[in-house]
Amino acid sequence: MWSKTVHPLVTEAEAYNFCLDRLALRDHSSLELRQKLAERQCPEAMQAQVLAKLRQRHFVDDTRCAEHVLEAWRRKKFYGRQYLRLMLQKRMIPQKEASLVLESVATEEIERAEAFARSVLAKLHRKYPGAEQQRKGKAALARMLASRGFGSGAIAGTLSLWNENE
Repeated sequence: MWSKTVHPLVTEAEAYNFCLDRLALRDHSSLELRQKLAERQCPEAMQAQVLAKLRQRHFVDDTRCAEHVLEAWRRKKFYGRQYLRLMLQKRMIPQKEASLVLESVATEEIERAEAFARSVLAKLHRKYPGAEQQRKGKAALARMLASRGFGSGAIAGTLSLWNENE
């Protein structure tokens, strides 16, 4: 596969324009931009100057970036807090902002887990009929929830729905 040659960023104007090009596509966290600048051999001092200028002009805001990740998570209905945590880490959102976002959705996770369980329970009851298959059905539901990033508390609470829908 062909690889592009990486042109080093020598001047502050080049680094600033490089960041603006990236920000034109989507919001980036300050750590993401710092990493992209470092990949282009931009000196540390210049990275700090460029990021300070971007923050001053409100082009880079980690809180706003975290809110965008949260909005995207909310549109994906059937995913839990661990998935959200992973997306925040992937976007290099600082721990302070990430913890605020995760605290704000603590109760929402249980509602999302129950909504997902209700959407798949009929299928699981058909696949695992009767009392002898109940353990396997609950285990399958728990695996489905865990693979979508739901925590153990939400999974345990949601497993009680199995008996309600029989």
